[in-house]
Amino acid sequence: MSDRVSLKEKLVSYNIKVNIINGVFAAIAFNLVNPYLAKFAERLGATDYQIAYLTSFPYFVSIFAYIPGAILIESLSNKKKTTGTIMFIHKLFYLLLAILPFLKGVNQASLFITIIGLMNLPGAMATMGYQSSIGDVFSIEDRGNAMGLRNKYSTIFALAITFISGQLLTYIPKTNEGSIRLYQIFFFFAFIFSLAEVISFFKFRGMKRKKKSTRYIDSLKATFKNLPKEKNYLIFTLISAFFYIGWMGAQPLFNIYTIKVLGANEFWLSAITISSSLSSILSFTKWAKFADKKGNNFALGIALMGMAITPIFYVLSKNIFMLVLFNIIIGIAVAGTNLILFNMLLEVTPSINRTIYIAIYNTLTAIVSAIAPIMGVAIKDMTSIAIALIIIAIFRFIASFMFIARGLVRENN
Repeated sequence: MSDRVSLKEKLVSYNIKVNIINGVFAAIAFNLVNPYLAKFAERLGATDYQIAYLTSFPYFVSIFAYIPGAILIESLSNKKKTTGTIMFIHKLFYLLLAILPFLKGVNQASLFITIIGLMNLPGAMATMGYQSSIGDVFSIEDRGNAMGLRNKYSTIFALAITFISGQLLTYIPKTNEGSIRLYQIFFFFAFIFSLAEVISFFKFRGMKRKKKSTRYIDSLKATFKNLPKEKNYLIFTLISAFFYIGWMGAQPLFNIYTIKVLGANEFWLSAITISSSLSSILSFTKWAKFADKKGNNFALGIALMGMAITPIFYVLSKNIFMLVLFNIIIGIAVAGTNLILFNMLLEVTPSINRTIYIAIYNTLTAIVSAIAPIMGVAIKDMTSIAIALIIIAIFRFIASFMFIARGLVRENN
């Protein structure tokens, strides 16, 4: 019995290390690119609505990826191989981004947004496959610690790479064209590090293969037939979708306010990311312990209150330095939201056809996420960016109270 426990502990410890390494490579690739997507689009001549499409179009594309991808991942016998292959296809898009500025005679801003959007087709499938795989690799008891450590160490590397890339983008290029050329180099290195991410994913152990493949349509039918019985899952999904209105509706407004109102360059964009990352590093494991003590619903409600204050911080920021300071608080809220929302999703999804349940959740939130950024910019055009940010904050506050109420109802039942 003790030998069996020892083997289990060694397997969990090994998979935690693999998960951390996988997260580190993912963070390096992500932070070479994503903190500067809106600024890169602006350098290519993007409008306010194109900056909004930069957020909404990837989610629109993912609507058509989640359920087909889930059926594919859940139905084939080797989930690890299928997910890893899709991950590799997703990473190839970094090379397309690197080539983009060489293409003349086209609207590069529109093409850039199109590539980012299409990149999310395999990207959404890969993320969903990873989420489902983590549900298989780690038990509920180990999952919070495993993801907390992954997020903590990946954020340390994200902070370092963001600082270095921000310095390089600020001080090396002398012209707009020079900045674009440096971005191309970053896209290439993002591809290299993302390949290491894919390789590390294949190192996970304990993901059982199915004895035989099942028909795609049978898995889908079984899931939808059982869906009305999963009330806990359905309520969580609907509240999450409501929260995503406020979450994604704010993204283009944050970018527009930071870049066009406060005039941030790459140095300040990296400073904002770093200030947020520093507080995230210190808070990931604290959030995991807080959620274990108080319950996921209450902890998520508190995290979302911090998210709700975020748009108000932007309104109050009259210069870029103030926004950098505010992002220390913002980072704590974002860390809690990302960690607990993911853990709760795995908690409420049944183990049978887990990937398809995650796909349904992701599809609904993707529909909201595709519409919300355009809605945010439209509200800004009808009123002002300050009023639009306050309206977004109200949506986030309501979602926070909904999650807390959900927790109280479950405790009383």
